[in-house]
Amino acid sequence: MLKLTSCKEGSSFLIPALLLCFAVLCRFQLFGDPLGHIDEQFYLFVGGRMLHGDLPFVQLWDRKPIGLFLLYAFFHLFGPYRIWAYQIFGLLSVWGTSLLLVKMARLFAPLGGAVIAGMIYIAWLDLSGGEGGQAPVFYNLLVAAAMAHCLFGTIIPQDGGKRIRSVGLGSMALFGIALQIKYTVVFEGIFLGLFLLWHDSRTGRSLKTIVTDGLLWAGTALVPTLLVVGFYMLKGYGHEWFFANVQSIFLRAPHPASETHLAMMDLLKRQIPLVFTGLLALLTLSPDVRKSVQTRFLVLWAVVAWFGVAIFGDWYSHYALPTFAPLAIVTAPLWNRRAGQIWLALLLLTGTIMGEKKVNQHIRKWGNAHVFKALKTTLTSPPGCVFVYRGPIAIYDAISWCPLTDHPFPGHFHEAVEDRATGIDPVHELSQILAREPLYIVSDASAGDFENMRARTYLDDALKQDYHEVYRYVPPTHKRHDPKLDSEIIIVFKRNTAPGQAILSSPETMKAQ
Repeated sequence: MLKLTSCKEGSSFLIPALLLCFAVLCRFQLFGDPLGHIDEQFYLFVGGRMLHGDLPFVQLWDRKPIGLFLLYAFFHLFGPYRIWAYQIFGLLSVWGTSLLLVKMARLFAPLGGAVIAGMIYIAWLDLSGGEGGQAPVFYNLLVAAAMAHCLFGTIIPQDGGKRIRSVGLGSMALFGIALQIKYTVVFEGIFLGLFLLWHDSRTGRSLKTIVTDGLLWAGTALVPTLLVVGFYMLKGYGHEWFFANVQSIFLRAPHPASETHLAMMDLLKRQIPLVFTGLLALLTLSPDVRKSVQTRFLVLWAVVAWFGVAIFGDWYSHYALPTFAPLAIVTAPLWNRRAGQIWLALLLLTGTIMGEKKVNQHIRKWGNAHVFKALKTTLTSPPGCVFVYRGPIAIYDAISWCPLTDHPFPGHFHEAVEDRATGIDPVHELSQILAREPLYIVSDASAGDFENMRARTYLDDALKQDYHEVYRYVPPTHKRHDPKLDSEIIIVFKRNTAPGQAILSSPETMKAQ
């Protein structure tokens, strides 16, 4: 029988304090910055609009589950401190996840290796855009909690599986909540469900009991989603929910092969160091530990998490974020060797430095609070309706919201892969928006790679005819000799003549957020 390592020593005050301080160190650069990743800006905007009665998939279209917007609606309740709220809650989620990783890593690794694994997870988030409030920052905590609950509730206790049904219900309930933050967790949820069924069968329970358990676990995981579907059907928006959450995903055009290759390489270079280190770490384990149920469970979790990223094929860098939790755990046993300790320390140091550089690059590229203040000053002199074709969505949340479109996310207009995949023709939607004469349009200096050129040409013609430039932000990272990077420049265009009053006269549409 494999003797498991005790986890009690990892629950002292020192280790949680160390991990919290390290998380603050890795994430402090972004604190208070309203111009984090555009996804986070959009989530906060939609969360705020929900507090005004707008429904995702109806008044505000997107594919993300409603749970993510409800989470950001909670952050919006903090009013002028909502930016700090989501960033601090992100910090606490990362910290909580790292504590769970340390506890799980202690099952097959020394305490030092387990702590390093928790720190690697924190540092690696910064390498893939996870320094703020991307969805995995929050749902990784739920997934890690579900996995830990299963490990310590079914595998570790020597009780013959007496608690497996209740443990399974708890774990799958956590996955059910996570599913309404991001649907990609479905693969990890299926893995956990299959593992529970396998473990159930090993305890000698009857086939009827196993089937009953499986149905209860699957039903529990689906409850939050079924409640959301039921709500939208009762409201008469069942079709809108289905199109946004299911059908539209399959309408996206494939990314060009060149873009896919570059994105894949960019994502893999963040994962390969952890994969390589994990393989080395497994070799340091004794055969009985390597073949143990808990070791196989943790390794399979890492494999399934990576599969969940690969199957969608978008390869955005932040899609790697869910893989870092299990990959970090698997690196921990390398601490068993002196050379392994040196390697892990160097890996952590390198990842931390590179992560901080990456966060700084993002801030310089996207702007900070000072840039946003300049944008707000420009867009309120005088105030008027704003349309963001390509630029910070935070403008809608911080200044004013005119419902010029029910597709406010810029990517649904300018990304070629989204052409006719979101329920609108972007060019027709642009014509409807411009017919309402917004006072300001926010865009960039030139078309980016893989842009929808139909929409871009239509917009550029309108800007040349009816608008003039009043503000320009050129990131310090911009290379003037590379015209391809002109898409990083933020430009505010103002209408040449006074706009019509149909929109501006509505108090609700011009209400400051």
